[in-house]
Amino acid sequence: MRRVVLCTALLWAAIFLLPGTSRAQVAIAGVVKDTTGAVLPGVTVEASSPALIEKTRSVVTDTAGQYKIVDLSPGTYEVTFGLPGFKKVHRTGIVLEGTFTAQVSADLQVGAVEESVTVTGETPAVDVINNTTSFVANRDILDAIPTTDRNTVSRALLIPGTTVTPFVLGQFNLTSHGSAREDFTIAIDGLRVNNLCGNGQYSGFYMNDASVQELTYSTGSENAEIQSSGIRVNSVPKDGGNKFSGSFFVQGRGSSLQSDNRSDAVKAAGLAIAGTAYNYQINPSFGGPIAKDKVWFYFTYKYEDGKIYVPSAKFADGSPAYRNLMGNYSGVGRITWAASSKDKIRLYVEKQFNGEFYNGFNTYAVTTPEASTDAFGRGWIPQVRWTRAQSNKLLLEAGLAYYTQPYEQDCSSLASPNALPHLNGSTGLLTGSCGYLIPAYSSTTQDYSSMASASYITGSHAIKVGMTDGWGTNSRTFAPKANINTLITVNASPILLDFPFQVVVYNTPTTGIQKVNSDFGSYAQDTWTMNRLTLNYGARFDHFNAEVPAESAPASTWIAARDFPAIPNVPNWNDWSVRLAAAYDLFGTGKTALKANAGKYVASQAAGFAQTFNGMNGATQTRTWNDADRNGTIFDAAGNIQTNEVIGGTSNFGQITARPDPNLARGYNWEYSVQLQHELIARTSVTVGFYHRDFYNLQVADNQNLTTADWTALSLAVPTDTRLPLSGQALPLYTLNPAKVGIATDNLLTYSTQNKSTYNGFEVSANVRRDKFILFGGVTTDRLVTSNCDGSGSTDGTSGRDNPNGLLFCDSVRATSGQPAGVFRTTVKASAAYSFPYDIQLSGSFTSILGPAIAANYTVTSAIAGRPIIGATTGAASVVMNLVQPNSVFLDYQNRLDLRAGKTFRFNRTRVQGFMDVFNVLNAGTVLTVNQTYGANPATNAWLTPLTIMDGRFVRFGLQMNF
Repeated sequence: MRRVVLCTALLWAAIFLLPGTSRAQVAIAGVVKDTTGAVLPGVTVEASSPALIEKTRSVVTDTAGQYKIVDLSPGTYEVTFGLPGFKKVHRTGIVLEGTFTAQVSADLQVGAVEESVTVTGETPAVDVINNTTSFVANRDILDAIPTTDRNTVSRALLIPGTTVTPFVLGQFNLTSHGSAREDFTIAIDGLRVNNLCGNGQYSGFYMNDASVQELTYSTGSENAEIQSSGIRVNSVPKDGGNKFSGSFFVQGRGSSLQSDNRSDAVKAAGLAIAGTAYNYQINPSFGGPIAKDKVWFYFTYKYEDGKIYVPSAKFADGSPAYRNLMGNYSGVGRITWAASSKDKIRLYVEKQFNGEFYNGFNTYAVTTPEASTDAFGRGWIPQVRWTRAQSNKLLLEAGLAYYTQPYEQDCSSLASPNALPHLNGSTGLLTGSCGYLIPAYSSTTQDYSSMASASYITGSHAIKVGMTDGWGTNSRTFAPKANINTLITVNASPILLDFPFQVVVYNTPTTGIQKVNSDFGSYAQDTWTMNRLTLNYGARFDHFNAEVPAESAPASTWIAARDFPAIPNVPNWNDWSVRLAAAYDLFGTGKTALKANAGKYVASQAAGFAQTFNGMNGATQTRTWNDADRNGTIFDAAGNIQTNEVIGGTSNFGQITARPDPNLARGYNWEYSVQLQHELIARTSVTVGFYHRDFYNLQVADNQNLTTADWTALSLAVPTDTRLPLSGQALPLYTLNPAKVGIATDNLLTYSTQNKSTYNGFEVSANVRRDKFILFGGVTTDRLVTSNCDGSGSTDGTSGRDNPNGLLFCDSVRATSGQPAGVFRTTVKASAAYSFPYDIQLSGSFTSILGPAIAANYTVTSAIAGRPIIGATTGAASVVMNLVQPNSVFLDYQNRLDLRAGKTFRFNRTRVQGFMDVFNVLNAGTVLTVNQTYGANPATNAWLTPLTIMDGRFVRFGLQMNF
């Protein structure tokens, strides 16, 4: 409550406070001169558009004849220039979107005020003022370009330099030009909707397409308003308007319109057709005036259901396994209120539900249906935003948002009541019940974000100061059967299969709570235009503080009772950052810009850091399992847990096993870029860019009770297999000194001055936005060089500072999607749409995306090593080794062509478009994922067995009505 009261005060005190989160941020700027070329101060410049509920915004040129009109809504504008003694000039048809600043200048002729000159010109294609690199998916693109899903991630796949990493329940991370996954941010109207899990890179937000006016993907060169340098997706909601309008969208597909694209090798692996039994979506929307020029509203609802086959698994009756949506929905309401001639208030509310039966196949495909998970989450997002044009120079802004997301992941109902998860370490197959990488758990996130800012614009200068603050609580609960994560077996010989080997125990039941007290940022920045040069510079201060509250729990199967005091200040970081950028109009025509950027950005943080030191956080430990009664489970015949079958463990399992280095500083990176942008013809531009990043303060874990000197060096012969690049060669293997078995774990989380991560990338892209033709895409060539020879941030005992097995291949060169040492790899993306006569539309996209790198994870037992080995302080008698140097074995490039054909029918103000989408037109059967577990038994070795392939060519039909 204290925080809510504080933020309410911020809304009214916004003149003194300032934002770290930006919304659309489109603007118009330029210089006004007379016919002799002399600058004209005091000219009134008005921008008007139906997108503005206040109809017009006006400013006055400064002594240099310059002006800027900022914080405009996306839309089409008319700009009017007026000064006594001169004819008025009207410039029409200026289209604003994303973060673009349109350069609109004018030459005024001497004449009467009532005389006017109307100039119809094309919208500039090159932003010669702003340095932020961004891609805008406006309604034309959202409606025209076919994507398998109408969501944020599918559109991101079309953007050059952007990589998508999927994870649970349709969620994803985005990176661009070497950015960190943890720095990905998603926002609605500029207010962040990431949750507090991990480092803040997760959202749980699912896009409701009909509610969106445009999507802006900011991919680099962010100004001081923004904390981190990862890709930032901002959704600008529709406002309604002075006329009632709406849309109705429906699309669907079925299994009868899908081709079989499996190769002989894929068929031999037993994979079913990668297809969809059915999928459909309904998305109506409606908006308009409650009171004309005063209050607008917009409402939309989305419902989706579907059933997607899983090619790598079957049910017990032999039928194909599948994932099944739970009837997912999203409802959005939006109110825009012109409270006065100067004040505008926007209210936004969204309620979501998203769930899927057998969702665990998404995370771990080597799974039988009963070992999968059902997952679902709810989202509730209310937010309010206020802006005030105090004068034509001073703009005030503030906002407050709340986001709650309960999430639950349950074991499938197909699992037997006493079934436990079984993992075959030789094949990677998970059976029995959910566990391993897809355990049952629940989590809750409740977080707030606030912002406020003041902008002072003189024309030559656009000065902005602002702040943001975020806070909230995150918790996770684990309560598995028998407090077991996984029972592990191995194929010890051709006849000794599924031999009991190890057990992964939990410190459960647990509910770990973490609180983010403040994720605060304040900044000051300026955009200073001097003739053809614009400097964008600023400074930012960031403060991050989190804590773990006091928690306790009784003794459980594998642990003693716990009573943990509160842990404050994990962490308590204060950091300064600077941003320096420049844009130069090379020829003074507004058509060619040379841009450069250098900026420091702190790493994103959320509740994940505090969670590392929370003794109530769900944790696991691998121990020896002897299955004394040979019944294949840890239960006896009466259903009791047989603790005598579990051997080993550390002395302080279940207690706090990690602590932060008092000198641990926040991670950060420096981002650099140079770009040359040129307008070839009207609304057609090309960009050539170089992008570079260096990451610093990379975290490493260092167990203070263990060093690399506590291990004995051995040698392992790589199995003879022509598929393995190192076939038959020797690799170093280390076994732990027996005296170190059972010692307490004392992980000090610190940072390395030796580890490094450096990105370099080159890109050529094009962007065409004509009335009947859209084209965008590019070619990106890049690499990411990473070295972790000073250890890693893993606290599971594999950090190279404590375990020399973790140093194998530690200096390999990697990229987001994998690449061999020292080699740049290339991706190609292109999308286009064209409107033919008779309202016939044809559109499509082509992508050529890197295939992922492949590992060969080999469980080395004492039998394989030829002598007793110890792989961890728990006494586990095995070591998992990757037999393949990272980024030396790859799957094929993923080449895909998607097309759409549509026809529009017009009935007065109503437009109805029917369309047909054809995805994977060439019916490519590219393998997307394979089994990466290497087995010692050749008869059961499933390494490189295909698990998923690209969906075969399929057809989808849809209809969109706008009225």
